[in-house]
Amino acid sequence: MRWWPTKGPKSKGAALESAVMSWLGARSPRSMAWAVVGVILFGMVGYWIVGAGDISLIDALYMAIITVSTVGFGDLVDSDAGRLFGIIYIVVGVGVFSLTISTLAAALVAGRVGEVFGRRRMEREINAVDNHLILCGYGRFGQITGAEIMGKGVALVVIDSDPLVIEQAEDDDMLGMIADATEEEALDRAGIGRARALLCTLPTDAENVYVILSARELAPKIPIVALARDRRAESKLLRAGANYVVSPYSIGATHMARQILSPHLAQVFNLAAAGGEDGLKQVGVQLDEVPVGPGSPLIGMALKDSPIRRDFGVMLVAVIDADGTRHFNPGPDLVMKERSVLVSIGPDAGLDRLRDLGAGPVLS
Repeated sequence: MRWWPTKGPKSKGAALESAVMSWLGARSPRSMAWAVVGVILFGMVGYWIVGAGDISLIDALYMAIITVSTVGFGDLVDSDAGRLFGIIYIVVGVGVFSLTISTLAAALVAGRVGEVFGRRRMEREINAVDNHLILCGYGRFGQITGAEIMGKGVALVVIDSDPLVIEQAEDDDMLGMIADATEEEALDRAGIGRARALLCTLPTDAENVYVILSARELAPKIPIVALARDRRAESKLLRAGANYVVSPYSIGATHMARQILSPHLAQVFNLAAAGGEDGLKQVGVQLDEVPVGPGSPLIGMALKDSPIRRDFGVMLVAVIDADGTRHFNPGPDLVMKERSVLVSIGPDAGLDRLRDLGAGPVLS
């Protein structure tokens, strides 16, 4: 008769071992770390008990750690019970400890590699984008601004030093870059030379000033819009090189006064400022600006001769020439020029036709 185990029990043992290892391998790194702590405490208490009072808790902890770490400097529990417990503890503890270390290392490496590859992929996308907007700072004001821009279908690159903030921007389908926006290198990496405009919504006015100064060095002609946290900072931001400064306090105060003094006018402004179904779209019109591009049939044409009002049903609120000259409520004899901007209000279909006419012929 054979004295070794039969095939049946051996298969059950292998199955049990496989199940245990699968369970351990499916645990999270945090739970595995707690498993190591539990194994060490188990070993400390076990060695202290089998030591029958001959060793202290510190000695028992020392025995548990050198056993589970496979260092093995010596045996402080010189008894059959101590050796038997040591055998059991080595089988259990070393296995759990080794698996935990490998799990933590794999999680660390995988996370780091994923982060690196994710950053490189994002940098490639930023390098490929053109005629985009750069938003410095993604706080509460920056998030509202970014959502408005994305609603218009314009590419947006967000720069912020907080990784969690950039993660939120990427979740909002924006291109994100973890960097200090006050440094020229960050603006250069964001493609400021190819961007159509720069928006500064950093937490302090001083940071916004630094960004503006750096941007003017890299792209002297780029339009810059800055947020003024303090009303007294508006003039400083303009002197630093901002084209436009937005002050929430001034806008809010004006809006509150208008709500009382001119409520109907305030309602119209609210519709014009709101986007989507909450704005002018609910009454069937839109307010937009249409540039007159090279080769457009509108160049050199007087308003009275154009189809803008007659065929498109669109009214011009203002015409802004390339040199900055503004014509509000333009008369019928005003002649449109190349690179003029037509601030228009009208139905979606009419504005679409005006955009096509203003864009000029499509070059193949």
